[in-house]
Amino acid sequence: MENKPFSETVLFKIMLGAILAGLSIFFIIYFKDLLKPFVMAVMVWYLIKTIYNYIGKIKIVGKQLPRWLRGTIAMVLIFAVVQVTINLIVLSLSDIVDNFSEYKATLSTFLEDMGATFGFTNITESLLEQTNKLDLQGFLASVVSSLSATIGNIVIIIIYIVFLLLEEVAFSKKIDLIFTDPKRRDRISKILNEIFVSTNKYITLKTGISLLTGALSFVVLLLFGIDYAFLWAFLIFLFNYIPYIGSLVATLLPAIFAIIQFGSLWSFVWVFACIETIQLIVGNYIEPKLMGKSLNLSPLVVVVALSFWGYVWDLLGMFLSVPITSIMLITLAQFPATRGIAILLTENGNIENILVKRED
Repeated sequence: MENKPFSETVLFKIMLGAILAGLSIFFIIYFKDLLKPFVMAVMVWYLIKTIYNYIGKIKIVGKQLPRWLRGTIAMVLIFAVVQVTINLIVLSLSDIVDNFSEYKATLSTFLEDMGATFGFTNITESLLEQTNKLDLQGFLASVVSSLSATIGNIVIIIIYIVFLLLEEVAFSKKIDLIFTDPKRRDRISKILNEIFVSTNKYITLKTGISLLTGALSFVVLLLFGIDYAFLWAFLIFLFNYIPYIGSLVATLLPAIFAIIQFGSLWSFVWVFACIETIQLIVGNYIEPKLMGKSLNLSPLVVVVALSFWGYVWDLLGMFLSVPITSIMLITLAQFPATRGIAILLTENGNIENILVKRED
């Protein structure tokens, strides 16, 4: 049988890869409303597994709690926190609506004073005109509508989580039945375990780091007397999942609100400086020590992934860009045909720590 020229083989692989990539992009865009709740359920499942493992260390009369009870406690804890958080956010938004006229008057006074001080009369008048056109009730109505949609998805997410917890019990048995060759089965199990460990480590540590950042920011906001400190701290916690731009946006929000509340530019400067200091310390010193170089993703790849997934799945895509890219890196590294792509995704070209060796 005559072998095909090398160029034809490479061209075929490129065409096949392009077709598969195109189909994958079409699938994640067209079915995004179906996939989003499932992916969110997977993220919560990772957190449940972490809490589940910690609860497993608790022993009563020398015995661990049953699996079903540990899973139930972990899931109840997470959704209780979500419910309390949503209630506090809705309460904060309602208070903002009630006090909007007062904040609007403070902002107008601040803009007039700034215009008189720096001679930006025309700009100030334009800003005042835009301020008077603000439809806060319409904006908050859309926010509440989004929250309602999220709450509606929670039921679907809970169903997915329950089935994920049930599926993991039988999943290993299915792997054994699919891959009858012991060596191949062992390699597949190691690859899946590598994906789970890496992704679980990122989500768990990132959640802990985000909680620390949000908690420290909450204390700072309370010391400055910023209204709705919990709301801003929650946004700081949430946006900390988004690489690079998330922390900046989260820092700007309470700093801008400080101007609206106090009508002083110095309040913006001090709030921004203090919260940004927390972000820098946690992000540049604490996070690298905890995370290490386990993900080893190129910063350029992270930015491109952030842009792509943000475009495809909006804000949720930005949150998931790093875990999804990490899973792609680990998976692509295991196969010789795609190992070059995996190397391009890394920061330093080293994939040895995620490579599962084939046993001959």
